[in-house]
Amino acid sequence: MSYRRGRRFEYIVRDLFRRRGWFVVRAAASRPVDLVCLRRADVGVVAVLVECKYGVGSPRRSDAAGLVAAARRAGATPVLAFAEKRGRMRMIDAEKWLDFTP
Repeated sequence: MSYRRGRRFEYIVRDLFRRRGWFVVRAAASRPVDLVCLRRADVGVVAVLVECKYGVGSPRRSDAAGLVAAARRAGATPVLAFAEKRGRMRMIDAEKWLDFTP
């Protein structure tokens, strides 16, 4: 996988969150977090940490260990965004391993 394709996928995920009202910061050359997404809610601020995976197939729980640990420290929701075949994107809550919608 090329760096450009991975970066392009991060921009696609970033733009999706932004269109849905989130404030998004992209962390270049990041590990384990690619995007930090924030949104005001009735209970305060909601935080989501996103790691984008392009060209890796279906992610495994072991792929998300660092992301989950960082999200727990920050009190945020850990989300894995990955590209499936035919250009489809899928997001899952990396802690609960359930689908996630921003």
